[in-house]
Amino acid sequence: MPTIKQLEALRWIVALGSFERAAERLHTTQSAISKRIQELEAELRTPVFDRAQRSSRLTTKGEVIMALAEELLSVRDRILAVGTSHAVAMRHLRFGVTELTAMTWLPAFVGELRASYPNVVLEPEVNLSADLFESLKKGTLDFIIVPTAFRAAGARRVPLANVQNSWMCSPELFHERRVMRLEELARFNILTQGERSGSGLVFGHWLEEKNIKLPRMLTSNSLVALIGLTLAATGVSYLPQACFDGLVEQGKLWVISTDPPLPAVTYAMMFRPDESNNVVESIASIARATCNFSTPIRWT
Repeated sequence: MPTIKQLEALRWIVALGSFERAAERLHTTQSAISKRIQELEAELRTPVFDRAQRSSRLTTKGEVIMALAEELLSVRDRILAVGTSHAVAMRHLRFGVTELTAMTWLPAFVGELRASYPNVVLEPEVNLSADLFESLKKGTLDFIIVPTAFRAAGARRVPLANVQNSWMCSPELFHERRVMRLEELARFNILTQGERSGSGLVFGHWLEEKNIKLPRMLTSNSLVALIGLTLAATGVSYLPQACFDGLVEQGKLWVISTDPPLPAVTYAMMFRPDESNNVVESIASIARATCNFSTPIRWT
């Protein structure tokens, strides 16, 4: 009878495309993964992978075995969930967030995860939205929290919150109390995140829709760098308003009202298509309970 470890190895080789990546995902060695597949093939008396192909391509019987293995592993997950209202069948949880989440509600989220699943090893990663999205597709992350500018066929997405941005600058640069036309911002340097940032993509698409060209754009992939440059009167940036109310009240930042105003950016959790309902529902419920992009960002 095939073992769960053998079937898990099969699942992740197929999902990630190689024995090496499957070994990383299962926290073991490539030789151990190879041994599990050899034992599986010996038990079933049929090759699962086509050895004539360089890629990890299943044989015809291997495809049938893979489909049945997914069913069995899904049942295993549901069995492990019995007895608690939110149990998750996992030992490690790898997830990715952007800088904004890391600087606001990530501590509360991690705290709730640890309280709910004390035996699970948490492995958070802070990176650009595009890089997190690629890691999710490769299977090296279990889920990510990013703006909804990124989409993948079949990926499971759970909306969390809208983040309202405002144009901000140092009072040294501008401090008129009036509503500006968007075109008037062209006289300033515009500090923006690049296309590997989810909010940067949303901002870029929005400008295209409004047919607005802002020629003096300075791009940085770091939100922290943009905040520093804005405080230093280098230019005008768009920042999450609720996070910087303190700096506005202190007179270090000035909010510029424009017509039209900036759009909200929707953040969501994204899971791989093959993630179980058990995992999605459990983790998403914790994220909804802790998600708070209004948490003030401390800046000295």
